[in-house]
Amino acid sequence: MMGDRSEWRDTSSGAPRTTASTTGFTPKQAKFGAFLDHSQGCPDCDFGNRRCDVAQEIWEEWRALPQ
Repeated sequence: MMGDRSEWRDTSSGAPRTTASTTGFTPKQAKFGAFLDHSQGCPDCDFGNRRCDVAQEIWEEWRALPQ
């Protein structure tokens, strides 16, 4: 019997995200990526609404970087 649960499947042709040094990301882009990675995997973060202390620290570091 099939369930009603659907799962996202990556159908893009792009390569997976790697470190900034190998993809050409700027430090600001790399820091934002670190923030997203943390926020999406942290059980204490409510993405977009609440941040844990670690996420807040990453966010402040991101804000402090030059454009």
